Amino acid sequence: MNMTETDSSATDCPCGQPRRHHDFYFEDGTLVMQVESVIFKVHRSILARYSTVIHGMLSVPSGEGSHDGTDQNPLVMTGDSAASWEFLLGLQYNIPRNRPDALKGEGLLMILPLVHKYCMEEMETWIIEQIKAARNYDGFVDIIVASRIVGSNELYEDGLQRLLSTKLFPTLEQAERMGIKETHAVMKVAAEAANDKLTHELEAKHATALANIDTRTCRHCNNTTNWKCGSSGCRRLQQEIVYCSD
Repeated sequence: MNMTETDSSATDCPCGQPRRHHDFYFEDGTLVMQVESVIFKVHRSILARYSTVIHGMLSVPSGEGSHDGTDQNPLVMTGDSAASWEFLLGLQYNIPRNRPDALKGEGLLMILPLVHKYCMEEMETWIIEQIKAARNYDGFVDIIVASRIVGSNELYEDGLQRLLSTKLFPTLEQAERMGIKETHAVMKVAAEAANDKLTHELEAKHATALANIDTRTCRHCNNTTNWKCGSSGCRRLQQEIVYCSD
């Protein structure tokens, strides 16, 4: 096949003429893969160690016209993202320098579909644990997204309960990532919390106002008054001034 030798990152050439990846094209590699228009040359032992599916793929004898993973006939990974493979290989080869966000929520969610698709169970468990370690709203949304990728109801409920516990409204971006059902549930709880907070604030203001009212008893007529008593009687103002005589 025609392939330019110009090195490139996965994000440089997602389509067009196939090009070698700048980091993950090893001359001593034993497996050539094409993902979109990016060529990776890696080591079969690395991929097979993590993935039972890839191990099975590589164990099947090559037939006539098959893609056997060579420079002339690379193994085409249909439906995969080159950028996701770049993230994944960075972790497998312990080279996260390419994408510093590979170990954060966004990067982990990018490679999770690949890890789940190719049954990389050990790595999937590790990724889920990293995502579950979230302590902020965006991280809780990540848990919801991850639960859909791996099809875990337990993980979904964990993420939803964490979101509900914040009693906060999501941003538009967070709502789009969560979905309609989850956004409705979260916003309902947040609205109830906002109402409760407003009610408590109003009750506190009312209590403070009552406490500031002078409810002392008039020393002349024993009535409760908001006006201080004077030597000639007490004055009380409602619609007009009333004098209480001795």
